[in-house]
Amino acid sequence: MDLSLYKAAMEGNIGVLMKNKDRFEEQVTPTNNTVLHVTAQFNDNADNVRGILETQSSLLLRVNSRGETALHIAARNGHSSTVEALIRFAKIQSRDPESGLEIIEQMVRTTCENKDTALHEAVRNNHLGVVELLVEEDKKFSHVANNSGETPLYLAAERDYHEIVFLILTTCTSPAFNGPNGRTALHAAVFSGCIACVRKLLGWKPSLTKEADKYGWTPLHCAARQNDVKSMRELLLPEHKYIAYQIAKEDGKKTALHLAALHGKVEAMEELLSHCPDCWEMVNDRGQNILHIAIEYEKVNVISCILKRQWIGNLLNQKDNEGNTPLHMLAASSCFHLVLNQLICHPLADKCAFNKDNLTPRDIATSVDSFRLYEASIIKMLDVVKAPRGWRNIAHDDSERLTEWKKNRAEFRNQIQGLINKIGNNNIIVTALIATVTFAAGFTLPGGYDGNAGPNQGMAVLVRKAAFKAFVISNAMAVICSTSAVFVFLIATFYVTERKIITRYDIGFVLMLISLVAMMIAFITGTYAILATTPGIGLAIAVCVIGCSFLVIDYIFLHKWLRENLRRVVNNSYVIN
Repeated sequence: MDLSLYKAAMEGNIGVLMKNKDRFEEQVTPTNNTVLHVTAQFNDNADNVRGILETQSSLLLRVNSRGETALHIAARNGHSSTVEALIRFAKIQSRDPESGLEIIEQMVRTTCENKDTALHEAVRNNHLGVVELLVEEDKKFSHVANNSGETPLYLAAERDYHEIVFLILTTCTSPAFNGPNGRTALHAAVFSGCIACVRKLLGWKPSLTKEADKYGWTPLHCAARQNDVKSMRELLLPEHKYIAYQIAKEDGKKTALHLAALHGKVEAMEELLSHCPDCWEMVNDRGQNILHIAIEYEKVNVISCILKRQWIGNLLNQKDNEGNTPLHMLAASSCFHLVLNQLICHPLADKCAFNKDNLTPRDIATSVDSFRLYEASIIKMLDVVKAPRGWRNIAHDDSERLTEWKKNRAEFRNQIQGLINKIGNNNIIVTALIATVTFAAGFTLPGGYDGNAGPNQGMAVLVRKAAFKAFVISNAMAVICSTSAVFVFLIATFYVTERKIITRYDIGFVLMLISLVAMMIAFITGTYAILATTPGIGLAIAVCVIGCSFLVIDYIFLHKWLRENLRRVVNNSYVIN
């Protein structure tokens, strides 16, 4: 669109617009907005609209790239004067020969690419004045849902625009009331918490109370889910209270009471029970009553509420489709509370009830595989009330345990060879390193050699010191033990029987440990022999203390841990309970 023309349309400069009136038809923006679209978007000036339309009337129903007329844009922006001017001009136009509709009806009913009418836009943006103009001009049109499944009435109820809800209901003869997911405007009003909308919709169409969405939820289900007691009181009037027994066929056959129990909405439960005191008898598609549900979803407040009711005894021992009573479910749950103690200790609770798997609550408490935070507490309470174990499956259980034990034993046998090889390889590496270090230390003696000519030439300088002698002996022991250990580990690889292999690994380990200790002693004594002079005696003592700490650590941790694990590998067994 030409810059001057676009600017004039934005600013409402009718003089400039009229100078370019011959270009109205051809001048459009990149999204095909005409000067009428631009004027409707940025100004609320009826005179400008009339001036443009009197010059080029074809712009009245002209749509942009999104299928929007100028009326859509004016309604979205709440420009009531522009909307009124468009309506008045449309009224004086003749009937459209193609559609057979009056121009005013065609304009009001035109939908954009999302199937929104101008009324959708006005309602969505809460422009009450524009809504009033639009519904007055086409009272008979129902304003069906857009591509998102939204009708204007549903949008108003969902957004708590109660004045718009009242206006549509009192003006339109048969407004559409449906919304997304099969819901109605009454569902939307309940979710938005608009009590005024709920009352008005119920007065307009009482049958909305039984309308269910695609999940089978009625407005009462929604109110119970939201714990909206005020809406529930409106919905549960005497002539409508049958809806308390209506089930959500596509959501586990839950009633509103089931939904309230599942989400811990105690106030909603009490409201439902005050109107329909027998609705607690209903079960879901799994045969579960509200106590089953409360325990399964760990709603302690709901359990506490149910325990106060006179009919608690009827729920305590009722079985679901799997034969589980609420006590069975409690035994398998991770929930534990003082209230649950009352449930376990209730005099009417059948502690010896069997489910279809022939298990009692006590059986289930000890057979659940997954970790549970309060497992020990639940088992303890069941023991306190002397809940018995069931022995109906004892032969079958023993057979299963034996089969499982054999399977685990076979798997262990398959894995043990790899474990043994890994242990042997690691030990060979360690002993080989010790042998290498100690062998080298035997030819690089501490203090060096006597290089002076004489009878002692080539001899070790510190040969007369006791610490040096201890170094030589301990280093020799480390070399012999480490090389012997390497030999034993190598010999062990020629055996097939695990017990014989591990026996030799035991011998090799002892030799390796001796060589390791001897190497540390050689280090300590060699260092002491070098530093044990008057200036360095303190440092020598410090090295000895630090070095000896290794021997303590070696004994406490390595020796004890490795011996225990090697014995566990040899004597591995599974105990059958």
